[in-house]
Amino acid sequence: MKGLGARIQTMVDLYPVVDSIADIGCDHGYTAIALFEAGKAEKLFACDIGKEPLEMAKKNVRFRGLEDKITCRLGNGLEALEKGECKHLLLSGMGGMLMIQILERRIEEFETILLSPQSDYEKVRRFLYPYMELVEDCYVKEKNKFYRIILAKKRREQDASGETSYAGMISLKIGGNKSETEGKTLDSSEISKVEWEFGWLPLAKKDPVLKELLEDEERHLEEMLSKNPQKVIAEKLERVKEGLGYFG
Repeated sequence: MKGLGARIQTMVDLYPVVDSIADIGCDHGYTAIALFEAGKAEKLFACDIGKEPLEMAKKNVRFRGLEDKITCRLGNGLEALEKGECKHLLLSGMGGMLMIQILERRIEEFETILLSPQSDYEKVRRFLYPYMELVEDCYVKEKNKFYRIILAKKRREQDASGETSYAGMISLKIGGNKSETEGKTLDSSEISKVEWEFGWLPLAKKDPVLKELLEDEERHLEEMLSKNPQKVIAEKLERVKEGLGYFG
């Protein structure tokens, strides 16, 4: 599908090939169409709580002759899906707390979840952690706005102590060695606050878009602090500077 923005294109590129995908909060259906045309799934569900955007999604699906491949459904969150009907989700264009509310009662049903939250990034990562392995976590810039994109897969293994083995995880502290931390089984206490907030994977990989975001935040917060020296602003600035420390 031509003309996709960087955010949607990255979500499509990251999604693994599966049998079916449900796009929750599909808006006009462009992501679902792009996923099908990229060969990511043979069956898709485009679901939205709004009647008007769903009608546009239906129109776009019909225009491409994909009515037998993409099913458009009206519904609030996962109410549009029967239990066990689809094991792979995509959620974007909504706040992190709304995503958590949508997932919290049914997350164990799903094998793959790709999320692009607009807020509460730390809370989203903390919510996913007991159930899902974060295998991709990256930043995208589109029209001077930054987006977070997280791909999570259901955890599979447990070690003898009952802790989940998190083979893809990296907790790379400042000055740390990637080879010493990659593949290590970690519990939540080993992840720092800055890693929860900005993502341990993009920090470890030195994601250049994350670096740009942090530099922008640093300038903005320093300006705010000079005009309004509040503790909360100073604490945010401290976390941003700690994040920048991962880039050397």
